[in-house]
Amino acid sequence: MSAITLLPYERLFLEAFIEWRGQPLSVRHNPLKEMSTEEIQKMLQEEGTDLADLRKYESYRWFISVDGQVCGTVSLKNISHSMGYGELGYGVAESHQGNGIATAAVGILIEKIFRQSNLRKLMAYVHEENQGSRRVLEKLGFQEEGLLREHYVIKGTPVNEVVYALLKREWINA
Repeated sequence: MSAITLLPYERLFLEAFIEWRGQPLSVRHNPLKEMSTEEIQKMLQEEGTDLADLRKYESYRWFISVDGQVCGTVSLKNISHSMGYGELGYGVAESHQGNGIATAAVGILIEKIFRQSNLRKLMAYVHEENQGSRRVLEKLGFQEEGLLREHYVIKGTPVNEVVYALLKREWINA
């Protein structure tokens, strides 16, 4: 297996991020807000990577590096401090999909979150038809918790999202 690491944002990752964000599968399965290059850069600069104080940032993001090449991201967002949960997000460039990279990177992120924070539950919302993304979560022990009908609007069309979740106690006992 290739060496997969999670890296904090660097300015040189911006163009690749914009490219992945605009790829057909990403656009098809995600409710992406139209953003300028400057807005995307500002968003990436305002996200954290240090989980020591989860109240410091609204969202956290790491770039996935495979053998020194950056090819995707993993993120933690929509954190509920009072309830102890957060939402995972992830994406890998189409050229690198199907190689286990997302599964490995999300696994590294889960380990990091459950070891370095007090979150007790991680959730993910996945487009009902995104079989690859659903498999990533299922391989990592996430359980399907339900279907949110017409939950997101993607390119003007309401779509169903499947809710997945993993409890900290399940991860530790696995």
